[in-house]
Amino acid sequence: MATITKIEIDGFKAFPNNFSIDLSDGKNLLIYGENGSGKSSLYYALHVLMQSVFKDDKGTKYFKPGDTNGDKFIPNNEQLININRFNEAKANTYTPNIRITFDDGKVWRLDNGGLQSENGGNESDIRMLNKDSAFINHSYISRFHAARNSEEINLWNVFYKDILPFHLPAGTSEFLTDLYDNIKREYNGGVDTKNKVFQDQITKFNDLLNKYIDRINIRINSIYNDNFKNEGDKDLNIKLIYYSKEHPDNALKEQYYLFCGKNTNGANMFYPPKIGIEIKEAGVLIYKPQSYFNEAKLTAIALAVRFAAMSTTAITPGSFLALDDMLISLDMSNRAKVMEYLLKLSDKYKIYLFTHDKMFFEYFKHKTQKHQSEWVCKEIYMDDNKIPYIRNSEDYLGQAEHFIKQHEYEIAGNFLRKAAELLCKNFLPTKWQLSTDYSRLDLNGLIQNCKKYAEESGLKDVAIFEELDGFRKFILNPASHDSYDIIKYRYEVEECLHTLHAFQSIVIIPFLEYGAKLYFELKTPLPNIEKYKFEIILCDDFRIIKLPDKEPIISKGMINYRVIKNETIGRMQSDNTTLKHFYDVNYSKSDKSKSSNYLNSIIVSKTEDPIYNFI
Repeated sequence: MATITKIEIDGFKAFPNNFSIDLSDGKNLLIYGENGSGKSSLYYALHVLMQSVFKDDKGTKYFKPGDTNGDKFIPNNEQLININRFNEAKANTYTPNIRITFDDGKVWRLDNGGLQSENGGNESDIRMLNKDSAFINHSYISRFHAARNSEEINLWNVFYKDILPFHLPAGTSEFLTDLYDNIKREYNGGVDTKNKVFQDQITKFNDLLNKYIDRINIRINSIYNDNFKNEGDKDLNIKLIYYSKEHPDNALKEQYYLFCGKNTNGANMFYPPKIGIEIKEAGVLIYKPQSYFNEAKLTAIALAVRFAAMSTTAITPGSFLALDDMLISLDMSNRAKVMEYLLKLSDKYKIYLFTHDKMFFEYFKHKTQKHQSEWVCKEIYMDDNKIPYIRNSEDYLGQAEHFIKQHEYEIAGNFLRKAAELLCKNFLPTKWQLSTDYSRLDLNGLIQNCKKYAEESGLKDVAIFEELDGFRKFILNPASHDSYDIIKYRYEVEECLHTLHAFQSIVIIPFLEYGAKLYFELKTPLPNIEKYKFEIILCDDFRIIKLPDKEPIISKGMINYRVIKNETIGRMQSDNTTLKHFYDVNYSKSDKSKSSNYLNSIIVSKTEDPIYNFI
């Protein structure tokens, strides 16, 4: 299976219109969103699509408005269609859907026709990706310690809903949840509970679950004590219990195993499994852990169990952990422990982390800085029309766009100014950012130098810098915000944003290293044929400048050069020019036998390749 590169949602839960999030190259995702912003809807979109592969109807129910019985419409209570698009979906004039794209090019779509691949994907791939992936949210944590003080903790519902749907026992082709559901379905269908085939299925289920519990028990304690225990706390010994009645440690002969048989009145009964938990602190058994431990420690124990249940070997490529606000009961110090553990896992699993806690979001983002290229950090908000929109975290243009939608135009203008300054500095070599006395240029100086640098480098269209200079006098000048017409100001702010987006689309790439040596050769025309070799040393910060849909150019800079005429070496000279201009001037005097394109004719001495190969 491949890695997720794009998630698209249209008409599902909080998303009335098409919404997409790109995870180019299969990156990890960290996303912040306030409650009601659509953050959890994004989490559930991923969950619903991935889990639909196991549904009898392949997830059709999530996008089916209802059924018609004569003239009466019967709504489908399980549908998750956005409320504003329900009538269109009901009238079949609109098809809400979720789409996920993988880096192998396969696209999976979930709509009212169920889960299907748009281009030949194999359903087994989705099943296998589920096997080594996991969804964890606060509901899992709540279910884990939902027992009342007077009850013993029974984790069967936790396992059934949150863990077993992802467990495919080795050597089998059926997830444990599916096996359990089949047994229960046969029981409800009236199967003879003494039927050998039926009883063999129960035995198989109990054996597989018992082995799985044993495997989890091997890992729980090291995960908790090495990663989640607070400094100074005593070690915990955590053990899940799934005993047969005959197990020597089952002193009370309790029924933990799945069991179907007759009760004392002779009636058939279906007894679901029971999974207990035993916790010792420094060797002392803790009776009723839900009453003894605080919520933070219970949460840490729940996470240790869930992480211990995850695969450690043969992980399917693209496997992920999707985590939605699972840490809201932890203080920041305990969240930090979980965060460090997740970062350890990120070399095996993709991490998709959703949170409504801005402080935690910023802290986690800070911790990912060393591996910034492996993460996508986004913020999701709801606009005036209740439509979610997303922006890059710490991107000035994204923040400006966000505040425009929030009608905070002056704040947006300040972010536009910061974006303009940053874009100018990225566009200009360092020496072009300084005045004659080597002080830093203000925004006016930066914009003027951008225009001059672009013109001297051979960029023919400099209108973008002229537009930016026009905005500088109003939008990008903090002193101009004392009094203005709101409608006009909004229009100007939006136009400035458009211009800066266009500026941002200009790609700047370093050219060859300082000191790189180049050459080209030309001949004079008849009758006096003379051979000239031009040897060039780059002495400046040359850059490749590329506008969308335009041929790239190489910027202006200082060069040292000498001319070898008929093998007679000339003196070293200097020039502040572009390579194109330097070549064109000399080419115009030649016999034109060489290519007129400087990119093909100027050669890198070290590799003997034309400079075109380095653009």
